[in-house]
Amino acid sequence: MDNLFDLNIEKVLEHWGVEHAIREIIANALDEMTLTGTKEIEISYSDGVCHIRDYGRGLQYIHFTQNENKEKLVATNLIGKFGVGLKDALGVFYRNHIGVTIHSKYSTISLTMAEKAGFDIQTLHAVFFEPKYPTMVGTDVVLTGVKQADLQKAKSMFLVFNSDLELLEKTNYGEVYTNKGDGKSFIYANGVQIASEDNFLFSYNITSMNAQMKKALNRERSNLGRTAYSETIKNILKNCVSTKVMRPLVADIGNVMTGANKDETGWVDIAAYAAKTLNKSGNVVFMTPSERAQLTNDQVEILAHSGRELIMVTDAVFGKISDVVNTFKTVSDEYRQGYKYRFIEYKNLTGDEKETFDLVTPITELVNKKYRRKIPSIKISETIRMDEFGFVTHGIWDPAENAIIIKRSILKSKETFAGVLMHEFAHYVSGYADNTRDFENVLTEMLGFVYSELSIKGEKPKKVGLFKRW
Repeated sequence: MDNLFDLNIEKVLEHWGVEHAIREIIANALDEMTLTGTKEIEISYSDGVCHIRDYGRGLQYIHFTQNENKEKLVATNLIGKFGVGLKDALGVFYRNHIGVTIHSKYSTISLTMAEKAGFDIQTLHAVFFEPKYPTMVGTDVVLTGVKQADLQKAKSMFLVFNSDLELLEKTNYGEVYTNKGDGKSFIYANGVQIASEDNFLFSYNITSMNAQMKKALNRERSNLGRTAYSETIKNILKNCVSTKVMRPLVADIGNVMTGANKDETGWVDIAAYAAKTLNKSGNVVFMTPSERAQLTNDQVEILAHSGRELIMVTDAVFGKISDVVNTFKTVSDEYRQGYKYRFIEYKNLTGDEKETFDLVTPITELVNKKYRRKIPSIKISETIRMDEFGFVTHGIWDPAENAIIIKRSILKSKETFAGVLMHEFAHYVSGYADNTRDFENVLTEMLGFVYSELSIKGEKPKKVGLFKRW
């Protein structure tokens, strides 16, 4: 005996195509496979006839009701949560003249339009027959008159059928995948496509949905607005740690300055997180374009010799990460700590260089007369390390060497040599750093003392480069 089940559908979803209806049938089959732990679903096509087969418990009339499916509501990683997708799909099939036959051990089902009980209204009904295959396992949905292109479109909406997307990393919120070959990005929710993005760096499969997203997914699963899933995408990225995800993100940060970046790196908090995570490798150093432009040639060389990859970031990102990542200060500190001088003995200097270096004697006598301090060693080196500000100097007071060290090239000029030596003596006797009021006071005091001593001797002091930044 045939039984009619009113699906309560008079008008069907006009904006759904056949591919969307097929999507719902595939989604139900995949959910049943997940819930029952049975073998993979099978999808076949031949001469306009499509079979979508699962090996679960078999479709029954109860599955056509519109009540919430409690089993699906409590389960995780399922595509469907409400028992409305099947009914909508059947309505779309009927509107598009697609024949539908559903087989399970409980019954064989087809569709017809019939009068709604007690009313002069025609609605879509499911017709239940005695099962053609009473011993079959699972459910077989047979669609007749389907175009293969529509089936392929439907399958493309599922992550499981997109083998060209490579999984990069899994998190508690979802998964990160590569994009398709054409650069197109797709957003999936538990494996079914809900949106596409033209300017995303990755594709995503969201497996943990917040209330906002669940509401947006109530019935319509296609073309969701970004506001429905952007926060979840951010949570996915903030829980990633692999270089497969972090390195492309950080590499794209440099494109922000030109506007050629992907949308994920336009989110400052994501860019900052990626930078912090990649920094843990220790092989990178972060800098803003303006800071890079101000580096001297010596500093650029030191940066290159550090072996670290330079990552350019915006001022906004740098402001969030500068205290926890490698910066140029990190490089300069390591350089100074590990620096080895190339000292030159007095006997190996040229005659002119020796004549200049011999100014050490009268200068140190003046300093000792004023400050009564033990005079440190005065050494000449082919190279000089950077000072505490990251500048390569002409000379430096180095407590670790207990010496004032002056670069050999300075010996070309007696005036420059004298100025550098006096400058470093000011550091030695005061203990103060450059660009401080205390240091300037000591240097001024020292210069005044030198002038007074020369005046007593009746000598006119020559102009020396004491006020340059060494």
